[in-house]
Amino acid sequence: MAIEQETSDYQKKKYIPKGLVASYMHRISEADPFVREIQDEPSALRLYMDTCTKCGVCAQECPVYYGQPDKRMHPVERSKQVIRLYKKYATRWGRFWSALIPTQDFEEDDPELFAERMYECLTCRRCASFCPVGIDHSVISRVGRSLVDLMGLTPPALAKGTENSMVKGNLEGASSEAMLDSIQFLEEELQEETGLEIPIPVDQDCAEVFFLPPSGDVLVYAENLMGMAKVFYAAGVNWTMSSRAFDGSNFGFTTGNNFSMKWENKHYIDETEKLGCKLMVMGECGHAYRVMKFMASEGRWWGELPFEITSVFEYTAQLIRDGKIQLDPSRNPDSVTYHDSCQFAAGCGIIHEPREILKAACADFIEMPDGGYTQWCCGGGGGLSALRSVREFRMHISGKKKVEQMRETRAKVVSTSCLQCRTQLKELARYHKIDVTITGVHELVNNAIVLEQDRRGSQTPTP
Repeated sequence: MAIEQETSDYQKKKYIPKGLVASYMHRISEADPFVREIQDEPSALRLYMDTCTKCGVCAQECPVYYGQPDKRMHPVERSKQVIRLYKKYATRWGRFWSALIPTQDFEEDDPELFAERMYECLTCRRCASFCPVGIDHSVISRVGRSLVDLMGLTPPALAKGTENSMVKGNLEGASSEAMLDSIQFLEEELQEETGLEIPIPVDQDCAEVFFLPPSGDVLVYAENLMGMAKVFYAAGVNWTMSSRAFDGSNFGFTTGNNFSMKWENKHYIDETEKLGCKLMVMGECGHAYRVMKFMASEGRWWGELPFEITSVFEYTAQLIRDGKIQLDPSRNPDSVTYHDSCQFAAGCGIIHEPREILKAACADFIEMPDGGYTQWCCGGGGGLSALRSVREFRMHISGKKKVEQMRETRAKVVSTSCLQCRTQLKELARYHKIDVTITGVHELVNNAIVLEQDRRGSQTPTP
């Protein structure tokens, strides 16, 4: 069944109770059946309710609490809002006691305040790395966001991006024609820069590799896509993109809407199968890669997939190890540091590969403090970097630690592996007047890669 029809059918079900929300948005108690949908969430959620010791370690390591150390920003206090709703509506005792002694569903009886609090969590998973019993408050926050979505209170930018992805196949809602125009322009740029005809194939049947960047790398940060085009060219890889599904990102994951998350993912799978590719290489978006590799594929959402899945970092790093591409670090002479995006690092365990690439591509690589699995979030995680409405929060509270780290590192370039991180870090640097350039990893590869012979005068040695 076509995705559009599935979406229409889905909207008729109880999961998007539009009439109910319109009438009772101020009282989630009227949406009792929908609150019980929490029971379909990970069993870890219910385990966390019983194991949290309120020790406060999570708060000490939380970027938001670091920026504003008060009760409202405490991870346990935020999670308590979701747990209270679960116990009230999804447990037998909760329903019994709430019938005897009615209580408010939300603090200050304000569902919009509840929505705000769910989006004050960056879902970065840093808390889980330090919690003595492994509690991941991002799981609870994501459940809370699913309730926010059911009430129709998801931030408009995220709701619109999700709708665009469902209908158009990309967050911006760009047409295939706009995508093809961008690709043609980039091919012309590549030829002008190198003197070589470096293709960016689209909708090519039976290609070996299906490449799926975030749409921002097609429409905004083109250097990343140009870098990958050069990588494929230098390695002699038969590859393609899709004019229909060219956006490897997933706002459904950030909103807690499981249906949206799954169907955004289905676009990419359908196109890879349709074109007959054997390998999907996903670009610099940790949300999309985590959903595709560790949720959809391993969970067999769509059955056994006829292709393999890898990240652009694992792919490029392996080409470097195998000697299939060569990088000239002198072309990136400035000092470079790396910010680990939360989803790639804590969510997917991709730590070493971006560093391998940067060390090969840059003359002076410097480690940022607390890098790796326990990296401090940029402050725009969980979709917040897309929300202009919380800009002051991002600049002064959630991004406070990252500002300190960028200043401490003193690198001239901060490279990162996520479009959301890139947006947030650029805003932080501009707002706090930090003299630093923010790039993607493959933007630096784009500068450094040595082709057979280009206008810069470099030539690949004969093996």
